[in-house]
Amino acid sequence: MSKKRIAIYFFGVLPLVMVCLVYAKLPDLVPMQWQSGGVVRYDEKWHLFLITGISLIMGVFMPLMAKIDPRRENYEKFSSVYENIILMIEIFLAATMAIALSESLYPGRIPVIRVISGGVGFLFVFMGNIMPKVKSNFFTGVKTPWALSSETVWNKTQRLGGKLFFFGGLLMVVCAFLVPIELMSYLMGILVCAIVSLPTVMSYIWYQEEMKSLRK
Repeated sequence: MSKKRIAIYFFGVLPLVMVCLVYAKLPDLVPMQWQSGGVVRYDEKWHLFLITGISLIMGVFMPLMAKIDPRRENYEKFSSVYENIILMIEIFLAATMAIALSESLYPGRIPVIRVISGGVGFLFVFMGNIMPKVKSNFFTGVKTPWALSSETVWNKTQRLGGKLFFFGGLLMVVCAFLVPIELMSYLMGILVCAIVSLPTVMSYIWYQEEMKSLRK
């Protein structure tokens, strides 16, 4: 087993370990959702175990997805990149759980919205940096029907998506610490919509252009 795979399993289990270690000290109700104004939802603390299941499932099933993907042969061309994606998502989820537990035990110590927004920004920067290296598949990257139908369109879409994720992520990081807190949720929503929608639209346009050129 590679060191990277061990790291994936470690961070996949880490949220569960953290919850178990502090469970007895947690209040009966713990914060589960934040917005610009602060905590907007509390749940009973046992719900934390359900959330840890996300990390566990990802650590186990994302590697399996590469084996059941109809284009599984392509994963050999970017296997290291795919493992990096899984690892970074697992690290992000573990960090998010650590923040949630900290806020449950010591409310108000962390500016949650700013820290999470910055974390999402760093994750987007990372994804943008490696997205052009992702080969055609059904589970990772910008997977529009038109990109999946053409290798050329796929490559163009991933390159555009990579640039948008990278620079959009940088903007998220900057905004996370400079923009007024009450505007953060709206700004993050606008950025995410723009980053996701533009590659989708362009992949359709590129596919139509390719089909027209083939009909000539």
